[in-house]
Amino acid sequence: MADDNIENKKNHSGQSTRPEEQSTGRELKAYLVRRHGKDRRSGEDRRRRKDRRTGKGPFTKKEKRDGKERRSGKDRRSGQERRSTRKLRIPIFVKLTSLSTILILVVISIISFSILKKQKAQYIGQLINLGEVMVRMVANNAPEKLLGEEDLALFQLVKDIAEDKQVIYLLITDQKGVIKAHNRIDMVNKIYSPPDNILFLKEDNKVKISYFIRGREEVMLFEEPITYQKLRVGEVHLAISQRKILENIHDAKTSILVLTAFITLLGIMLSFALSMYFSRPIRKLGESIKALAMDDFDRRVAVNRNDELGDLGLAFNRMAEDLALKEKIKDSFGQYVTPEIVDMILENPDNQWMKGLKVEASVLFVDIRGFTSLAEEKEPEAVVEMLNDHFTRVTDIVIRRGGHLNKFVGDEVMIVFGTPAPNPQHAEAAVRAALDIQEEIARIDRKKKIGDVSFEVGIGINSGEIVAGNLGSPKRMEYTVIGDNVNVASRLTSLAKGGEILISKQTYESIEDNGRLKVAERGKVSVKGKKVEITIFNVLRFNEVQDEQDSRNPE
Repeated sequence: MADDNIENKKNHSGQSTRPEEQSTGRELKAYLVRRHGKDRRSGEDRRRRKDRRTGKGPFTKKEKRDGKERRSGKDRRSGQERRSTRKLRIPIFVKLTSLSTILILVVISIISFSILKKQKAQYIGQLINLGEVMVRMVANNAPEKLLGEEDLALFQLVKDIAEDKQVIYLLITDQKGVIKAHNRIDMVNKIYSPPDNILFLKEDNKVKISYFIRGREEVMLFEEPITYQKLRVGEVHLAISQRKILENIHDAKTSILVLTAFITLLGIMLSFALSMYFSRPIRKLGESIKALAMDDFDRRVAVNRNDELGDLGLAFNRMAEDLALKEKIKDSFGQYVTPEIVDMILENPDNQWMKGLKVEASVLFVDIRGFTSLAEEKEPEAVVEMLNDHFTRVTDIVIRRGGHLNKFVGDEVMIVFGTPAPNPQHAEAAVRAALDIQEEIARIDRKKKIGDVSFEVGIGINSGEIVAGNLGSPKRMEYTVIGDNVNVASRLTSLAKGGEILISKQTYESIEDNGRLKVAERGKVSVKGKKVEITIFNVLRFNEVQDEQDSRNPE
């Protein structure tokens, strides 16, 4: 292909006339929130800390840390220690149910204790009133009978009062403490002795009220003197059991416990239902967030409630829709913008990635020979299919070798090694990529797999200092490289015949171990735009270390 035609169809200063080859920096920063799906590392690569594009890990063999730099087994925590530091996870519905249950129990206990205390005080007050009435009745009716020694009348009086089931005993004594009347006839005419461990409570209107325990029974003792014309002639002693009061309190406690158990069970059920009412949407939201983290942007939260949780679900759904839209936009842009540029934008959101920088790199051009005549002989659909298949194969090789596919211009591909991803071995990587491309083209040509069309490519490579950065206007920009060394690579491509790989002396000398590179010197040639002729080489092959060892040690 003629040099002038090549110059007309390419602009090697870094500008491109194809709209789809350029992207708006503002749109990229707004939508490219994650790297392209093809560029993401798989789970296995992440576990191995391996770069999918280069097939290399973060450390070479020389760079890997030795055992001294790593933590020893003593420094590492044991599995039991790691498990012990992990906090116990309690679901929110369990927390809410437990809290509600405890609250119900506390409230019911306080209310029950207050009710029982008040009820017991009422029962004791009623018992005291009953005892005072009884003892006064006997004290008022006993003086004349006691002085008249009417034992039968006294016995009848005591017997009538003692018929109450709560009365343990009722007796009347004279001034000397001798029992003159008792509800038990065998106790008459005996000396009265007060109960042991008696505890005085109070005295009300000459009625002395005391308390003592008889066996396991609590007893209240009422005592009132018997007077006749203000002279003390005897005393009434009435003992009333509190058993009925305690039985009533026990029954009340049983009823309260049953009611407490019922209310607690009901409260647990209601608390559980209420907790699930709140925790279920939160749990579903958490599951949806996990799905979203796994790039399932079609996941939505069912919103059927009109409260804050419903608002949260609507906000999540809107976020998922926005992320799905951004992912689609990102995938669309990913076909025009390489992963390296996306990384630069994400790592430098304040436009630092837009500045031009001088870098050491290698530029490679791949051009189809005789493409004009080939395109005239074939249908447009066949030509497009052929180019797409060719570009796909070149792209795969470039990514595998760690290069940056800068642009497609017609049937030519411009590739850069060493920027934007730094690579000290950029010259060697470029030469190896060129050999792989020629090998792939030859293999396809032999099999006639590309629409029964045979073609050859010429490749030119040059290394040196170039300027890399964004070129264009604020509305439409393109990351590219420019400089004299870029133009030299383009001129070498125009000089290369089909199947040839021409490299400059700069590229040859930039290869660290160029002794393994088999080349044929083509002498010095003049390049348009260069006053001094440059030495070029035709690359034949790259001998591997294993090949040299085999040649030295034949079987």
